[in-house]
Amino acid sequence: VGPTAPVVEAELCAAVSEALAALGFKEFEIRLNHRGLLTAILESAGVPNAAHASALVALDKLDRLGVEGVSKELVERGVEEHSVARLLDLFGTPPSADSLDAAARFVGDHAVGTSALENLRAIVTLSGNTAAAGRIRFDPSLARGLSYYTGAIMEITVPDLAGSLGGGGRYDNLIGMFAGQTLPACGFSLGLERILVVMG
Repeated sequence: VGPTAPVVEAELCAAVSEALAALGFKEFEIRLNHRGLLTAILESAGVPNAAHASALVALDKLDRLGVEGVSKELVERGVEEHSVARLLDLFGTPPSADSLDAAARFVGDHAVGTSALENLRAIVTLSGNTAAAGRIRFDPSLARGLSYYTGAIMEITVPDLAGSLGGGGRYDNLIGMFAGQTLPACGFSLGLERILVVMG
């Protein structure tokens, strides 16, 4: 997979899968996306850089507001209607086995997007022999609206809960901002209260 393979991301997916399985969860998925890929998609759709953060906040609500609600909010946030239509061509389609290929066609030869796709494929490959095998689902609509994420992003979903049981991703610049040096970082958190609700 290469010397820069995202081993930590795969290990996090495995650890979270093992923890949930130990708690008795049988049906759960790890939704996976990448902030670099989202940037490439927004640029390819013609969304100005200044509007990227605002657009991601709206797109992160797709599972709650639906296509029409997010479309309306994107327009309210200043995204042109032709860009909204192009975005929702990809984001408004339920994820499937070929979602990564669809994203690749959308992104084209965008360098950041291509690198992000390679990163995502490596995570899936590395997870193939772990507890996360078969549970990872690429979802182009996953945005996690927090701006500090710099790479792969993840969320855990279960059939019995609207929203997620937890989430995380790579945030290489966050700790370094406080430490005054460049420090790679990747993490995941689980929502204890939500886990107890589903288990109850």
